[in-house]
Amino acid sequence: MSINMASIAWAFYIIFLVLAALGYISDLQPEDKAFLKTNTILNLTHLITAIGFAAVSKQSSNISIQFTQIIGMTYMLISLIGFMGVNILIGDQWKDVIFLNLMSYIQFGLGVILSIIGTISSKNLRPA
Repeated sequence: MSINMASIAWAFYIIFLVLAALGYISDLQPEDKAFLKTNTILNLTHLITAIGFAAVSKQSSNISIQFTQIIGMTYMLISLIGFMGVNILIGDQWKDVIFLNLMSYIQFGLGVILSIIGTISSKNLRPA
């Protein structure tokens, strides 16, 4: 099975571009009504990641795979830092924790998906 890394890179370019746009739109809403709680640095990180995926889509498959794996691990680490930064109290606050950490869940999911795609792609690229 052949995996086209350029198509995968363009797909993640669109995903991260949408995340950046959603972050900027959420910043314009009142804080208690915002769907995603982000900040400018996180929005810029999503934008830079999108540009990085657009750039590696034109490169070789090895570079695309390495970039995908590195970004996957980085986003998993960023999300874990986000999870540790939350003070979880037992009670009715689980709904608030999940709402406040929606971006951490999204980042963790993207990190896992990127790492899996990078690993599968690297195994398919190398001869057994």
